[in-house]
Amino acid sequence: MLPWRLTVALIVAINLVSIVLVVRYIHFNNAPELYFPADSPAVLMEQSIRKEFPNDEMLIGVFAGPDLFSTEFLTALDRVSKQLQQHKLIDRVFTVTNADHIAATEDGFAVETLIDPKTLAQTTPESRRARVLSDRFAPGLLVAQDGSALAIAVRPVLLKESRQREAIKHELYRAVNAAGLDKRLVAVAGTVALDSASLLSMLVDSAVLVPLTMAIGLALLVWVVGRPAPVIIGAVAMATVVLPTLGFLAAIGQPFTLVMAMVPPLLAAYTIATLLHLYAALMRARQAQLRRPERVIRALHDVHKAALFNVLTTGAGMASLIFTPIPPIQIFGLVGAAGTALVYLVVFHLVPPLLVKWDTGRWPQRGFRGTSKVAFKFVRFSMRHAGLTVAACVLAIVVAIPLVAKVEVETDLIKFFPDNHWLSRSTHFVEDNLSGVINIEVVFDGPDRDALKHVETLRALQTFQKWVAAQAHVDRAVSMMDVIEEMNWAFHGEDAQYRALPKNDKLLSQLLLVYDGRDLEELVNREYQRTRITLSLNVHGASAIGQVIDNIREHLKEHPVPGLKADISGNGRLFADQQDLLVIGQVTSFGWAFAQIFLLLMLLFRSPTAAVICLIPNLAPLFFIFVIMGASGIPLDMATSLIAGVVLGITVDDTIHLFHGYQHRLQHGASPTFALARSFEASGRAVLAVSLVLVSQFALLLGSKFQPTADFGLLAATGLLSGQILELLLLPALIVLWHKRQDRRSKKALRAALARRRQKAR
Repeated sequence: MLPWRLTVALIVAINLVSIVLVVRYIHFNNAPELYFPADSPAVLMEQSIRKEFPNDEMLIGVFAGPDLFSTEFLTALDRVSKQLQQHKLIDRVFTVTNADHIAATEDGFAVETLIDPKTLAQTTPESRRARVLSDRFAPGLLVAQDGSALAIAVRPVLLKESRQREAIKHELYRAVNAAGLDKRLVAVAGTVALDSASLLSMLVDSAVLVPLTMAIGLALLVWVVGRPAPVIIGAVAMATVVLPTLGFLAAIGQPFTLVMAMVPPLLAAYTIATLLHLYAALMRARQAQLRRPERVIRALHDVHKAALFNVLTTGAGMASLIFTPIPPIQIFGLVGAAGTALVYLVVFHLVPPLLVKWDTGRWPQRGFRGTSKVAFKFVRFSMRHAGLTVAACVLAIVVAIPLVAKVEVETDLIKFFPDNHWLSRSTHFVEDNLSGVINIEVVFDGPDRDALKHVETLRALQTFQKWVAAQAHVDRAVSMMDVIEEMNWAFHGEDAQYRALPKNDKLLSQLLLVYDGRDLEELVNREYQRTRITLSLNVHGASAIGQVIDNIREHLKEHPVPGLKADISGNGRLFADQQDLLVIGQVTSFGWAFAQIFLLLMLLFRSPTAAVICLIPNLAPLFFIFVIMGASGIPLDMATSLIAGVVLGITVDDTIHLFHGYQHRLQHGASPTFALARSFEASGRAVLAVSLVLVSQFALLLGSKFQPTADFGLLAATGLLSGQILELLLLPALIVLWHKRQDRRSKKALRAALARRRQKAR
């Protein structure tokens, strides 16, 4: 055991270094780009398309009021646009006062400003409104179809940081306030706003829920141990686990994401849980009249082996997430496993010297005594009615299977927020009055330069565009053909019959040569070899987006555009592809967690059967977690995909303590029944107290207004609570039935041996 002065010095040094690392180097970032493997097809396609075309992200601000087309309002809106355009993170700003409009001239056509702020005095609000609503591109993007709302669409440069998106949103509000339009701004939506809202919710949860989680852990520790010294030591232990873990995250240069936000409360709860096992053993040592430091050494001896395997199994559950294909979940697994190892080092190497030095008084036993009685009632019923207990559990599983089948793999980022959240309200307003905020791009590549300067090719592309624009979830579809039709229409004196593609390639080339606007170059590259059709979708869920993409691919497979290759890009495709990654990650992580924990249990108990018996009560809670998900409609998403490995790793800890005590007593000559009863009586008090602590701390997360955090808290608390109940009911029943089977085999073998002897004697 370390000297107490050296222990205190180590604790102070560890926490000081950790604080420096956290303050100086940790950065908060929940950007969508972080959640995709760098070598995934969607990412590679995205990188390819962005080399030639601008970003498809948008921040959309919507204004409403009775005088949207007045000189005063449009002048102020133009000031907002110009101020935003100067920001280094903004690529282009779209408003009615700077958007391109193709119009006829005496000698052809010209690209004008849709509403020129310099000539407002020469027009009326009615004429401006009519001009905007008659424009081909403005309705649905910059103006509501009925003219009741005007929008400003801000397109950023390629971003990689949530803080950058928050800065752009902040700049929008600043410019709007400076122009005096803050009371007219009724909605702010788009992918930029979504990332910003996620970042802010994550920061609020981290700032509020982590301290509350630690506080409730300490409050429960007071209830269980009833003395100040162990509680203060518990607080020090939590800090010495959580801070260095965050310092480790900062040291390896990884961001603090939505997924990582689950780690501090998880490790705080696990630290208290591990401490309680040590404190329970310490209480038993005090009851045996042992004095310091012998009682601390005895307590360590009693729980060390089981605790070591606890850390290994919990670490294995965390580390299994490293094998998922989603980078933030991989980091969660790595950091969580490191934090779990740190829990072992702190509780079993740094805490004992502190206990020897400062734990001098007597411990009230009210907390542990109450939990002991409750735990033993469960165990006694299970031992007396082993067959009935197992049959009831099997029946409950069979009955609940239909609910598990209802679980859907879905990530809908808008549903991460309550309906009254500003982002939810803004998104619905934009979709109701303009168009959907999720974008995908259908990209077509020709075999060589100028492949897209042929009218027949463009007609084939237009046929596809008309089909895709008619799909239920597509609000807008914009392409180079739209711009070319406008040029042809204006070139022919705005005659309606010429609002179509030109009749031949020669006229097409002539129109393209004369055009001097900016919109066309955002839809086709300079070589006229690659083009994109941009789609605005009115759905947010990965499943729904994926279904739209699948329909497009199936249509293009059956009706290919001659001579062109097609693919899909955009933030919508990235998001939809995440669906498959989640399923792969869930299956892979659970498989690795199960295999690693099974091997560790088999190594600890030196029996495959014992390992299976210990795993069964801990697999059942995972099943009931999916039952809760199916019954309540909670989908498998970025937060809930963490549950399987985490809950399996934690719930098996108590099983190890219980079964290790049972096996230890068997080896020292106790009967199976006595060994089982005595083990659950001795360890059950700490086991139930640990579960109360863990469940209470995770249940606290239900107070979050950010749905992923609340869902994680609900499912973790449910899984741990059901795991505790099944450990106290199912585990004793399985052990009793196992021994009955062994007894029958032994008696059968004995009878067979006696029969053989009698036969030989004859």
